[in-house]
Amino acid sequence: MFGHSWRAGVNKIEQIKAEKDGLDVDADIARYAELGWQAIQESDVERLKWWGVFMRRHTPGHFMMRIRIPNGITNAAQLRAIAALAQRHGRGILDITTRQQIQLRWIQFEHVPSILSELGAVGLVTLQTGMDNIRNIVGCAVAGLTRNELFDASPVARAFTDMFVGDRAYTNLPRKFNVTITGCRENCVHAETQDIALVPATAELGGRTIAGFNVLIGGKNGSGGYRIARPLDVFVRPEEAAEVCSAIVLLFRDHGSRDARNKIRFAFLVEEWGETRVRDTLEARLGRALDRAGADERLPEATNHVGIFRQKDVSLSYVGLAIPVGRVTSEQLKEIARLAVAYGTGEVRLTPDQNVVIPNVPDPKLGNLTAEPLLKVLRYDPSAIMAGLVSCTGIEFCNLAVIETKARALKIAQTLESKIHDGKPVRIHWSGCPAGCGNHTVADIGLLGVKAKVDGQTVDAVDVFVGGSSGPQPTQAVKILENVPCDTLPTVLEGLIRYGEPEKLRRRLRAISTPPLTPSPAASPRERVDDAGRRPLLLKDELPDGAGKALVVNGHEIAVFRCAGTLYALLNQCPHEGGSLAGGAMEGDEVICPLHGYGFNLKTGVCSTDPRLQAKTFPVVAQQGGFVIDA
Repeated sequence: MFGHSWRAGVNKIEQIKAEKDGLDVDADIARYAELGWQAIQESDVERLKWWGVFMRRHTPGHFMMRIRIPNGITNAAQLRAIAALAQRHGRGILDITTRQQIQLRWIQFEHVPSILSELGAVGLVTLQTGMDNIRNIVGCAVAGLTRNELFDASPVARAFTDMFVGDRAYTNLPRKFNVTITGCRENCVHAETQDIALVPATAELGGRTIAGFNVLIGGKNGSGGYRIARPLDVFVRPEEAAEVCSAIVLLFRDHGSRDARNKIRFAFLVEEWGETRVRDTLEARLGRALDRAGADERLPEATNHVGIFRQKDVSLSYVGLAIPVGRVTSEQLKEIARLAVAYGTGEVRLTPDQNVVIPNVPDPKLGNLTAEPLLKVLRYDPSAIMAGLVSCTGIEFCNLAVIETKARALKIAQTLESKIHDGKPVRIHWSGCPAGCGNHTVADIGLLGVKAKVDGQTVDAVDVFVGGSSGPQPTQAVKILENVPCDTLPTVLEGLIRYGEPEKLRRRLRAISTPPLTPSPAASPRERVDDAGRRPLLLKDELPDGAGKALVVNGHEIAVFRCAGTLYALLNQCPHEGGSLAGGAMEGDEVICPLHGYGFNLKTGVCSTDPRLQAKTFPVVAQQGGFVIDA
């Protein structure tokens, strides 16, 4: 199929796919439901994953079902249906995943046909949520709502999903394929961990500034660790994005290796070919040249959308609720659905950090919503430790995990809450095995499950990573501890949280890592003028508070920042060693150079790290409904 036929020596999954497409097992589901789960053939155990049905060896006779929810956008009717199924068939528990899906547990196979039917009645499917398929498309959970987005990218996520779900052209990939599509500038989707990431960008095309996406490829977690997705040096408009994603996936289908399964993710093909060959092959498949990359519009900071935030419509807010380790009961899910109808429009969003957002809440209703009993459990104002807690399924239900994660992560977080009260944000992510489903590689503190020997006894343990991140300046986490027994983690983590500085570590990692690729000309700051041909004009609301942007002004590259409502401009060249200040994070009234962590006062340019240094500053003057920089 698609130029690949099974041969001796090729992995077993390729043989199974060559014999019968995974989607074709649907004809056998009703038969197995009548005969009982013991009758399921070994090959069909694998094919059932194409239908989102997973046998779990830790719960013999019971299955997990994974529900596809593109971009994490769902509604009260769907959540009520899912909650009812969990109550009747799944012992009343559900898990929200880091791909914005919901997983049902403890399902007996005899109920699978009726569950699929009931999900379909509310517009939900489980198709292609496992094995060698395009998994759920991840996107910003507050797409279309947040003020900090370049544009709403959720229609693109939906269009691409509609393109491949149920289509056998996409069901025989060499390996699983993860995609994120986002217009959010706040790095809420861990883009650099994905096989394809479309991230917000602008490009000058035909004399106009166009909002669209830069394309990153070849990211992953799993075997071999975190591979940071690489820029393809391609810019795509929203209307062509789904087609380009499709072409990249089919390129992988036709050219990716099908040998050892731990070495055949798309990242390995990208590594073998290089970005130039991938781009040339992609353009040949599309039959046209693609625009080169634009200016990355992402901010340095990341968010999880937990809390109460004003929407674009200033009369409405969205309320992000922390769901500790992503586990909810059927009763809690029903209550979330009720609250979404009572206080919003019935819409609900799921986040990549396993949390829930209730959007479109009018100001007069906010007080009553925050007083609801459920919000005392699933809080909009959680502790810093609970707000940043993420966990994979763990050995309780997962065939790959080597330790228990969810209950342990929650218990340890509660212990830390009782001891640490400084409110310093910290992201602690647990993965029960190297597959990395808990995204431990991009956390302040990442915990990877292992087994260790203590006094001759095998115990649950973790390797401890710190300083990982995704975003426009991604960093590889550093493993600082190995084989730490889980029983000792409360003390170990308390010390790391109290005395660790993940952001400072990231700056050092960036400073000693391989220098970044030289940006393409299209990605460089561009000269801009107002309608009268005068100095470059910055629009009044172009920069949100806490953001920076590079512009070219009379031949000078200038970094412009908005801090507490005021605009500041500095030469976009760190006087220490030339780092781009526009890409730095803002801390108080300073910008921190991303290269070595030197801090510069936005108003004066004085360096707090080395007072002998000073960045050149420029006046920002109001003009023509916007601002010009006097350079």
